[in-house]
Amino acid sequence: MLLPRQVSPDILTLAKAIAAGLPLGATMAKEEIMERLLENTTRQGAYLIKRLKEMQQRYPIMADVRGKGLMIGAEFVKDPETKEPAVQELQGVMNKCFERGLAIITSGKSSMRFAPPLIITREIIGAGLEIFEGAVKEVAAQIK
Repeated sequence: MLLPRQVSPDILTLAKAIAAGLPLGATMAKEEIMERLLENTTRQGAYLIKRLKEMQQRYPIMADVRGKGLMIGAEFVKDPETKEPAVQELQGVMNKCFERGLAIITSGKSSMRFAPPLIITREIIGAGLEIFEGAVKEVAAQIK
């Protein structure tokens, strides 16, 4: 179907499996839309990292917080001195988050991955972090 010449999309998404099924996707948008996403990503990502680093000070189980934009990881350890990965504890935090309505996944052996949508708001980040901190607090209290 051809669109009339006066119609042009603000955002266009494309995806196709190529090269033996490798999934590839692309998003194209008008400049003003993409600039707002970058600005929001930078601002909200800095806020999320700041809040996670504050939690890191309260819970020694959180050994490191790192990332850029809205792709952020929090590494979990059993002991801050030995830096032994807290694999089971990490799974416990993830499961408790799921039970409370926060969909979050792990990355690698001992890191929690935060990768929210680029349009996320500070209020939604706050609500998610409230759930996350509750789960971390509960699991951290069980470590001997």
